[in-house]
Amino acid sequence: MNSSRTAMYAQKTFLALKNPYSSVDEVHPAILADFGRIMEDEDVRYVGVKNRVQIPPTLMSKLRKGGSYRLHTLDVASHGGRAIDIFLRNPVTGRPMTGSSSGTAINVRIGINDIGIGTDGGGSVLAPALCLNLYACISPLIESEWLSRFSRTSTDGISFRPSVGFITRDYDELLRVVSCVLDLDMADMEKNTREMASVFPVPESSDTSDRDGSSVLVMESFAKEKFHSLSCPDVYDSRMPLIEFLKDVLPTCDAIIAHEGPVDVAGFGDSVFGHWDARTRILQRAGKKGLLRVVTMAGASAIAVPSHEFASGIVLICESTPEKIARMLCAARLFVVPEDDMTALYISNPAHYFPVGFNDVSEDYFIPAGERK
Repeated sequence: MNSSRTAMYAQKTFLALKNPYSSVDEVHPAILADFGRIMEDEDVRYVGVKNRVQIPPTLMSKLRKGGSYRLHTLDVASHGGRAIDIFLRNPVTGRPMTGSSSGTAINVRIGINDIGIGTDGGGSVLAPALCLNLYACISPLIESEWLSRFSRTSTDGISFRPSVGFITRDYDELLRVVSCVLDLDMADMEKNTREMASVFPVPESSDTSDRDGSSVLVMESFAKEKFHSLSCPDVYDSRMPLIEFLKDVLPTCDAIIAHEGPVDVAGFGDSVFGHWDARTRILQRAGKKGLLRVVTMAGASAIAVPSHEFASGIVLICESTPEKIARMLCAARLFVVPEDDMTALYISNPAHYFPVGFNDVSEDYFIPAGERK
């Protein structure tokens, strides 16, 4: 491991210890000692884990062996699993952070961790990821035996079993970590994906604030390039019709593709708040959380891909089979856009969290490092 990479990861640990957004429950600084034992060609990544029992230690063991991932932080989660974390702030907007894997998403966005592991029941991984323009993938196939112990009931009375999911800053990292825990045959599909870019019906970017979520794109067959648009129930209304919609449609296709967001920008997408009266329901709907709220409840798998628009993106949803997840991952690549430069510079740049302060400047501060004596 070269010295510059070691220094970069040391800075990640310093940032975790500083904890500027109060998003870290616990830091493992001893991880830095690992760098003295790491092979030169071993590409280590830092992992943050939502500090909840639903994520088993065996998952971290698999990631350590299969992808050189190291546990770096245990992350703060919203109180009671709420969809809005009233104690943490979104690093971009300063508004209450989207939950419940709130700290996990923040710690990926600001650069503390390379990947985050969260739990999702009603959008608790997909929504925090999209609100910070991050990538995410959830599936009940990940640690399914362990998670079978944790059935629960949602705020609107729906019984479900949570899923585990990953959050990353880029698509390739998401693909890498998912491939560590799911046995997916993607070689041939990855080879053909770029050839499909010219024919795949990728929607034009437009203002998501006016979208009503009244239709989705159905990917009948990824291999045969067959797609069609389909009307769906009101995605911002009650969950049960949406669960039934997914259970009816997903067996007939490779995946469905829906717009989501802008998440919690103009509204407050939380049912603990929204259930009160007509006014709170309007604000809850304005949180713009649609089908992502019911993926886990329908037993489905999904990928969130951020767009050029803030807190918005595409969510691809499929049945939870390895074959369909592999096709969905390949299709997701066609929606990938470059990371926003300003967000990377101001929010994800560790240097801004350690500014040079008063009386910190020595005489050679302005001399290039290579020219100093």
